[in-house]
Amino acid sequence: MYFATTFVSLFLLAGSASAACHGSGANWPGAYNVMLSLAENECRRGAFTGVFAPGETKYKCVQYGSGSKLEFSVQNLNDRASFDLGDDDCVKEFRRDIFDCSRGGYHDQSGWHFSADPNDGTC
Repeated sequence: MYFATTFVSLFLLAGSASAACHGSGANWPGAYNVMLSLAENECRRGAFTGVFAPGETKYKCVQYGSGSKLEFSVQNLNDRASFDLGDDDCVKEFRRDIFDCSRGGYHDQSGWHFSADPNDGTC
């Protein structure tokens, strides 16, 4: 029984998520589906492809028009193992931070930290 309880607890912990929206700052400067499309480009063909070393953070700043920048980052929270983040998982997680948070957001999911943050300025 102890093993089963421990296994279930570890399984639930591994799949748990905590989320937060930015309470101030710039709003997304365009339609949410356009913002997600820009993040998706980085998930499928850009900054967030390939293997993440233990603890590694990958960051991408996307210029949107002349006065807005979109800052995206993903971190492998595992401090011992390298992992390759699946493209579909990457897009799904950024969708949460874009569609659920008008000023962007950040959250942890299954050993990854995601952040999507619109800001004024240039990259």
